Amino acid sequence: MKPALFQALRARPLLAATAAVLALSAQAYAQSTTKPAAPANPSTPGGAAASASTPAQQAESFANIFATTCAKYASNLGALRTKLAPLPTMPADKANYFLQGQPGKVWPVPDPHGSFVVAIPDGQNLCAVYARRVGVPQTLAWFKKMATEAPVPMVARQVQDSKSASPQNGTAHTIAYEWAAPDSTKRVLYSLTTSASPTADLQGLASVTYAP
Repeated sequence: MKPALFQALRARPLLAATAAVLALSAQAYAQSTTKPAAPANPSTPGGAAASASTPAQQAESFANIFATTCAKYASNLGALRTKLAPLPTMPADKANYFLQGQPGKVWPVPDPHGSFVVAIPDGQNLCAVYARRVGVPQTLAWFKKMATEAPVPMVARQVQDSKSASPQNGTAHTIAYEWAAPDSTKRVLYSLTTSASPTADLQGLASVTYAP
């Protein structure tokens, strides 16, 4: 089945390759019946502290991790790879869930409020952050504020707002915003997929795709 995510953007060849990778990840998030291999947080033995965190704290951690990794280095993922190089990566067999068969690397991110990973496929201007548990209303509020505040002369516009459902993950909601400047080929695409279902394997996926 062809992924529905970003079908509206198929006419934009500069974004086609990276959007396709993200589409696969979002489709897997929404429809997967296999639990992802998100790691237990080393600073929270047994996950007890993470479980005690509030949804707002989880959302804040999710936002901070995305802001300081994918969003900050969207136009220079090589620099982000260098920054993350000293940190342990997820084994290839477990990272495959987050990369959807694409070559690349996945880094678990230690955080007292939950289990998060940063995924960067090779050869793509795409970076994604996954959250096992996250406060959905708080995450949506943060993302919309961030994604609609494009720096001048770029202008933000919403290009995606869709929902899909599966027995395991409930209703997954995807929204996306594109930043573009007049008379420029540069595009920045921000996407967020969330699920509030308590049975969802993952509740948050935020990503950015950069096309120079």
